[in-house]
Amino acid sequence: MGSPRIAITGATGYLGSILVQHMSQYGQVVALTRSRPVDETLEWRHFELDEPIEASSLADVDILIHAAWVLSGKDTGELWQQNVVGSRRLVEAASVAGVGRIIFISSMSAYFGTRQTYGLMKLAVERTVLDMGGIVIRPGLVYGDSPGGMAGTLRTLSKLPIWPRFASAKLFLVHDGDIGPAMAAVIDDYDRMSSETIGFANPTPLDLSSILTGLSLTRRRRPSVPTPARPIIAVLRVLEGAGVPMPFRSDSLLGLIEAATTLPGENLMAQQHIAFRALDESVPRPSR
Repeated sequence: MGSPRIAITGATGYLGSILVQHMSQYGQVVALTRSRPVDETLEWRHFELDEPIEASSLADVDILIHAAWVLSGKDTGELWQQNVVGSRRLVEAASVAGVGRIIFISSMSAYFGTRQTYGLMKLAVERTVLDMGGIVIRPGLVYGDSPGGMAGTLRTLSKLPIWPRFASAKLFLVHDGDIGPAMAAVIDDYDRMSSETIGFANPTPLDLSSILTGLSLTRRRRPSVPTPARPIIAVLRVLEGAGVPMPFRSDSLLGLIEAATTLPGENLMAQQHIAFRALDESVPRPSR
């Protein structure tokens, strides 16, 4: 058999580009994105979450990894329509097209009991994917040498002379170099893992100060002060409602202080001999 054709939505995003890099070693990648990737050697097909997709456009695809997501810029109703309805439409089209393996990139924010809008939307899509026999992947906070997304924001925050300390903030983390081997293991054992939810992360969650220390360029812990998160969330929501651009969303802060406490599918990864490195094993200490 030849190498599989792997369609990846959101292939130009932070996590999507990591998946493209690793999956290109596993099969032939097809980028499903709004605009053409900078890498012109990558096969590209136009895709937007808020637009219909024909099943015929996925007919030659063996594996679909759905990583695309819209985070901001619209109200909750519009985000739900675009992300949840759009994702369901994509997954249904893939099923009609006969795509044999469907993997949805969810989030550790998607757990029962979450109050975060982002997590609730991810949960809604998870249900559709699992009902169709697909696999749900919940990555932890993704970081690496040049972190993007939330990890990039936290690295910027680590430059402050004093750090905020939220009492309940503990997060699971995953190094970007561990994502590829873990995804390959899931694809290879797809039939056994179908309809499973699997966390990609080191099993030990870390508090915010430990994360900031590990992500900072100096690797030095700075003084921190107890910070009341809820008043900050309220202020952020007011500013967001007024259309003021903010570097940090209120929903992201809510997810930070009300994080998941369990890592799903840990036994499945252990059976595949897949381990996720700890943060202090991942970042070189500065030279003295």
